[in-house]
Amino acid sequence: MALQPDIVARVSLYPADKGGRQKPIPPIRFGCPFFFEGEGFDCRLLLDQAGVSLEPGDTVEVPIKFVHPELVKPRLQSGARFTLWEAGDFADGEVLKVVA
Repeated sequence: MALQPDIVARVSLYPADKGGRQKPIPPIRFGCPFFFEGEGFDCRLLLDQAGVSLEPGDTVEVPIKFVHPELVKPRLQSGARFTLWEAGDFADGEVLKVVA
């Protein structure tokens, strides 16, 4: 079953030598904390829906689903900046669209 994304964002994975992941993220639903304005929110990168993997150093557009969208979605708008965390920041991004 396809999840309805809450936002579409441009995500840039840091290169491995700059603190990013050592391995790519395959085209799956990948869960990680989404940090916005100093707060963390559990999210899923819907790479399976985008049909892309995320290689270290890559920038891709990806739909994102929040576990509790009511906590963060009303605060987001196009252009909002965020970071993704997994034992440290490994990517940053920009909201392109908030899905109604």
